[in-house]
Amino acid sequence: MRESTMGIRYWLLLFLSTVQVAYANDFPTRARVEFVLNCMRESNEPQQVSMYKCSCAIDAIAERVDYAKWVDLSTIANGITIAGERGGVMRDLKDGRKLIASYREMQESAKKRCFIGNG
Repeated sequence: MRESTMGIRYWLLLFLSTVQVAYANDFPTRARVEFVLNCMRESNEPQQVSMYKCSCAIDAIAERVDYAKWVDLSTIANGITIAGERGGVMRDLKDGRKLIASYREMQESAKKRCFIGNG
């Protein structure tokens, strides 16, 4: 009986430890690649170096937010730059400025953590 209880506890612990991993890895591969390629285009460093740093950055972002939230934040942040009524919809969102600030803070934090822009 004791071995059975230990086995159940072991499998429960194993299951619970993978829940966080699944959350951190819900960014699709394509989204990660697009982020890394865009980041590399903006970098002045050698390709290999910028690839590692930009991969680190998207991993850091994925640790903080799930993919659906990231898409929402990036859509709002990019949408405010659209001129006219279409951009106005994004600019007029309740708490839009807070959302954009959190998006930009997340990006800056990831860049700092991964030494992007520090030459």
